[in-house]
Amino acid sequence: MDTGKNAEEALAQMLYRTARSRGSWAPEDIAEELACSPLEVEQAIDRLKHMNLLVPAPSQPSGYQAVGPSSALSRLISLERELTDGWLRERTNRQEQILSLLREFPLQSGPSPDASIDVLPTGPMVNDFIEEQTLEAKVLEQAMHPGGVPPVELVDEMIHRDRAALHQGVRLEAIYAHHLVEIPYLHAYLAEVSRHGADVRVAPAVPLRMIVIDSNLAILPIDPQNTARGAFAIRSHHVIGALRAVFHFHWAAAAPLVATSEGQQFDELLDPSEKMVIHMMAMGTKDEAIARQLGISTRTLSRKISQILERLGVQTRFQAAVKLARVGVIDLAEPVEQDIAG
Repeated sequence: MDTGKNAEEALAQMLYRTARSRGSWAPEDIAEELACSPLEVEQAIDRLKHMNLLVPAPSQPSGYQAVGPSSALSRLISLERELTDGWLRERTNRQEQILSLLREFPLQSGPSPDASIDVLPTGPMVNDFIEEQTLEAKVLEQAMHPGGVPPVELVDEMIHRDRAALHQGVRLEAIYAHHLVEIPYLHAYLAEVSRHGADVRVAPAVPLRMIVIDSNLAILPIDPQNTARGAFAIRSHHVIGALRAVFHFHWAAAAPLVATSEGQQFDELLDPSEKMVIHMMAMGTKDEAIARQLGISTRTLSRKISQILERLGVQTRFQAAVKLARVGVIDLAEPVEQDIAG
């Protein structure tokens, strides 16, 4: 048997269909039936376990129980929620640490040989300082933007500033909250700076507004809930190291800006009822219940689902749900609206 990626996927799919259709099965029997090695079968089992399509079941001869794609997706979403809750708690703790640091080491205590904090008490002062420091950056600027929509005239200045920094060889990395990217002129700004080389990512939630420039400057709001109160300009290698760790944690979980554009394309491919069908399947709703809500037969629903999968360019319902969730077309954390008939 071909050991390439396509062959591995095909073997995993055949193993899954066998596991779903039989009351009991054993890996060695599967290997004999499919004319492949026991090692290949074990690799296929690992692949299905990774997708939560096989779960441990000691009472079964195989040691596993096959579950439906919807149930597997629900399990993965549950795990994702646990991870999200964890980083939200970490975010809160990190914010408290940062604010405690700034409160407990007041500015009037005197200069430190390796650290300093300056206060920028107004919004215009913060913007002027950011522009000045960005133009003086040498290597890297990293930024997180949780909310607060800048006026159009400020965005024009931001484009000019960021393009100048990029042309000087500075690497720009930024994480924006998803709702900001949906604002047309902000999306146009981000697309423009991305075209010039900036690396922009999007996340459902961003914990804190901050800018870190090179290895010696961080700009943080005095009050995260009210950025109009100004910002701290912190020069400390230790603090900046910690803030970079926070940035990289959220950077790894954020989606590239291009994915949001892809999401708009997929969003236009499906009407609201079709998106709801995928959503309901992902949440484990049976075909009979979905068809009843749509007021159609299960056979008609099957044809409808086949058409949806073809338009999305995927093979399975599981793949469709994952694809739409990844690009933000459906939100699997939201409850399913049941009134979709008509």
